[in-house]
Amino acid sequence: MSWQRQVLFIGGFDPKSSAHYHRMYRDAASQRPTSAAGETVHVSKQRQRDGIYAHWEVHWQQPNQDPMHTRYTVMGWHDIVLAHWPRHLGRVLHDYWFVYGHAGLDGTFARVHRAGASAFWLALFPLLLCIGVLGLGTGLGAWWGHIDDDAALLGALIGFGLSVGLWRWLAHWLDSEWLLRLYGFTFAQAREQLPELDQRIDAFADHLIIAAQAPDLQELLLVGHSTGTILAAQVMARALEKAPWLGTRGPALSLLTLGHCVPILALQPPAQRLREQLAALVDVPQLTWIDYSAPADWAVFAHTPPWLHGQGRTRRLALSPRFHRVLSPVHYRSLMPWHKRHGLHMQYIKAPDLPDGYDPVALTASPLTLAAQHASHFRAA
Repeated sequence: MSWQRQVLFIGGFDPKSSAHYHRMYRDAASQRPTSAAGETVHVSKQRQRDGIYAHWEVHWQQPNQDPMHTRYTVMGWHDIVLAHWPRHLGRVLHDYWFVYGHAGLDGTFARVHRAGASAFWLALFPLLLCIGVLGLGTGLGAWWGHIDDDAALLGALIGFGLSVGLWRWLAHWLDSEWLLRLYGFTFAQAREQLPELDQRIDAFADHLIIAAQAPDLQELLLVGHSTGTILAAQVMARALEKAPWLGTRGPALSLLTLGHCVPILALQPPAQRLREQLAALVDVPQLTWIDYSAPADWAVFAHTPPWLHGQGRTRRLALSPRFHRVLSPVHYRSLMPWHKRHGLHMQYIKAPDLPDGYDPVALTASPLTLAAQHASHFRAA
């Protein structure tokens, strides 16, 4: 069977394997509302090629139309994430010092705040929780022992010890430190201290170049979600450095970023290489780059495009998925409590409740290329 579209997907900073993304895509295809075209969408079983790449097929069929066949490949880096996933308190404390010490001193958090205030406060949440719980516990312990000057110190020590336990329990229960892990990882990445990740990005770029040479391919679509948007931009930039012919012959060349977090790396002073890659990407006339990031999603930078700034010839749009319009009112409200916002961050790769709006399956499997699907947006821009 010849494929008309090749999708290459890069997930975020998550130790889950490609099987997780296959289940999510299969569920999205089965749960999405059918459009007025009356299409059916079939998703095959996952086929594992090796430890890095896994793929499945997506078949889109509209009545009285030729089918659209898409090969969907997950380019995995979960093994690298898992190797940098802190498991003991010593590593966690190191990350607290490394992240908050460096980010405060070099101005990274100040720049992040300007790019996205909600993402800034979300990044500070682990630190605020730590300071708040430890300070409250120590203070209460000292107050409890105030009746005796000698007991005040003992009370403070007891309060501190109990608050450490409470802090660790709350951090685990709230999963507050996933952002700490992420920032620790991106700080190391900005300083080029992750050679295994650099090698993986290079391998992904080579894979993209090979995929673009498949016969009968109409579109090569690179998709990044969450922090996978950073890697997607790096992969596309590196592939174009190696093969500048991409998009000028062969399939249409497209980049789709969903819930982007590019500034958490690009705004760090040592990340000059990424900033140069972004500057190059916005000046590629044969590339279509569409970003969907929701203002209600605290983990993203909806008011700052992933290419940051600059004029260029790349066809690009920064859009909102408007989740409030494609989800039922009950469903949307259920994602609004602060402790449910991670569900909103994952909604980019889940099915909508209502048709004729943002739909990740249609974006990656329908007969139209990414540029054609957004033709009206380009005309209005």
